[in-house]
Amino acid sequence: MKKKAPYSPRHMKPVLASSVAVLLAACGGFDSEPSTAMEVVRTAGGEVRAVDRGDMRSYFAIPFAAPPTGERRWTAPSAPQPWTTTLAATKSAAPCLQTSASPFRMSGDSEDCLYLDVHAPAGQGPFPVMVNLHGGAFNTGGTAVYADPSPLVTKGVIVVNVAYRLGAMGFLAHPTLAADGAAGNYGIMDQQAALKWVQDNIVQFAGDKNNVTVFGESAGGFSVMTHLASPGSKGLFNKAMIQSGNYGNDRQLSAAQMGAVSGAIVDTAINAATAAGVTGIGCAPGAAVTAACLRSLPDSVIRTYLANAISTALPIMVPSVDGKVLPKSVKATFAAGENIKVPTVNGTNEDEYALYIAINEAGRRAAAGNFDPANTSFSLPAAGYAPTIAGLTAGTGINVASVIANFYPLANYGTNPAVQPSLAASSLATDLGFSCPALRTSQRIAAQGSPVWMYEFRDQTALPTVGVANGSYFLSFPQGAAHSYDLQYLYNLGDLGNAERRALQTAMTRYWSNFAKTGNPNSGGEVPAQWPAFTGPGTVLGLDVASGGGVKALATFDADHKCTSAWGSIVTF
Repeated sequence: MKKKAPYSPRHMKPVLASSVAVLLAACGGFDSEPSTAMEVVRTAGGEVRAVDRGDMRSYFAIPFAAPPTGERRWTAPSAPQPWTTTLAATKSAAPCLQTSASPFRMSGDSEDCLYLDVHAPAGQGPFPVMVNLHGGAFNTGGTAVYADPSPLVTKGVIVVNVAYRLGAMGFLAHPTLAADGAAGNYGIMDQQAALKWVQDNIVQFAGDKNNVTVFGESAGGFSVMTHLASPGSKGLFNKAMIQSGNYGNDRQLSAAQMGAVSGAIVDTAINAATAAGVTGIGCAPGAAVTAACLRSLPDSVIRTYLANAISTALPIMVPSVDGKVLPKSVKATFAAGENIKVPTVNGTNEDEYALYIAINEAGRRAAAGNFDPANTSFSLPAAGYAPTIAGLTAGTGINVASVIANFYPLANYGTNPAVQPSLAASSLATDLGFSCPALRTSQRIAAQGSPVWMYEFRDQTALPTVGVANGSYFLSFPQGAAHSYDLQYLYNLGDLGNAERRALQTAMTRYWSNFAKTGNPNSGGEVPAQWPAFTGPGTVLGLDVASGGGVKALATFDADHKCTSAWGSIVTF
């Protein structure tokens, strides 16, 4: 049995509550040899200067598309204006506009945000390329979070971090915005434009444009799923890695549904702004809304009223079936065998949903000013357990009372009644929303004959990002291997604190970089254990610190997450 919390055995795991137009470079691509010094690189748009970071050279804030502002709001990305002065940024560009009340939203955001960073090893290459699509629920996030990918780069790969339009700016699909019969998914178009930029320019950074892996976590992972289903992404990458990205498989709206929701979002925002006395809106709700009106909305309407309206109407945002970027849903595309077939790594975290349960408890504590973990009055109460699950599963037809009674009773989650509901809700939501969808996705890819490897990140000692103040943990329950807590093992986000976590980081970055190099996580550098190609639930690789069981194949993934027993007829792909 694996140790979790002092009061919770292996099956009582804590989890978190709930995570084309292709850009043509201005002057075309370059096929010449990269420069020898690599201090200054000439791209299709102009020169960029590196920041020398020892074993890594970083080129920050390179524009891959024109600013999506003014008349370019809610349009496909277009080529950036070439520049004549060498760009010499020393940090990432401003993140794209954050249209969410999430605690993870970044400051200093801007609509002028379509930039990418290139982080390359010292040397001549050619190096395999890993294009990272950041997470943040398609509402928040940016490249600055990933500004030090040295754990990967020092293993001989280039990492490209990509920004893309978010929330209302990236995914609104108001019918009046329709071009070529489609509206929405501008954020995915941005990602495709960045992938095209890589094809046109990465050789100048000593990168191999014929060996590109697209990867990402959370919304970045579902972005990868979207690219695997999008005809416009074909030929832009050679391999794919999906990290905690299968949560959206059944959540995509049709074009008609997204159009109706977007119309209501805009009307709500305009009404609220008008009632607040905001001037300069230029149109009334309903039929009076035009594309020109939307593109000229004042910044305050966008940042406050439109952001609030979309967060309320679409608490979980994923790309819609717009008919252009996505002719079919991701699920339907895979079911029809029409997805792009490349070697794939697909994985999930053992306690994904614990992050969201933690966010909710932390919010209640912050409001009360109480950060004493011994005070459990801020935990999810027993009376709130079933309603929480009912809210998460609304519209699915799931019999919540039956599922709880038969598979997730509170008595299974330790002896402390105060934290049982948090642990139970986390476990159920992880299994239903992340673990089992990931398993079904891996099974689908394997059935198509494509190479696929599946993992589960399991480190119960992973350092949390929620629930910590002044170096002390103040929540009532342990989060374990929660959503996004694997990222600290791929990027240098801070001190990992001990040797066994650093050893896990070395193992994970070796698997990731090996896959980028060769299409097989076992080839290209020494690994701690052979990662079996996925053929079924018994071939999932567990990624853990040594004291928790280490890196080894798991035999009980299906049973651990009740994918067949509880969710066999509900979670399909």
